[in-house]
Amino acid sequence: MKTGGLLALTFFFLLLIEISFFHAFAGSIAHIPVMIVAGMIIMQRIGIEEGVAWFLAVAMVRGDGIALLLATIGPMLILQIFTTRSIYALLGFGAVAYTVASVMFILLGELFDYALGTTILSQHPVVHALQEGALLLPSLFVGVILVRSIERRLFTHFAFRSLP
Repeated sequence: MKTGGLLALTFFFLLLIEISFFHAFAGSIAHIPVMIVAGMIIMQRIGIEEGVAWFLAVAMVRGDGIALLLATIGPMLILQIFTTRSIYALLGFGAVAYTVASVMFILLGELFDYALGTTILSQHPVVHALQEGALLLPSLFVGVILVRSIERRLFTHFAFRSLP
């Protein structure tokens, strides 16, 4: 129960940061995928179920099809290919999962546009996917460093001692 409440609080805090803080900047800083990065870190470090729930929440709140596809293909990639909990596995998982999800979403968007005559894609979906993909790996690296430093600070101040 504590994990769910903490994840919900983190979800709304990071959503507020992404929407109000990063999107206020011009240029590529506005395209930092904070929620995608947090979902990948959660899926690898906390648990697959929590990561899937995170991506489903992102997909519902933001209407993000890439997050929905990440909730689908992420568990398969973590269970079959990127099984270790290292930073290299996280970077590889992030690069492969985001690339596959972006390509699938663009192809499905084009198919949807051709079949129904309306589009679900942005004006320039390939440029948008390339910008977010280029910012994803450095953001994952910085995110893991932040998570590890926060964990280290919390566990040193709130250490559980065994009874003698």
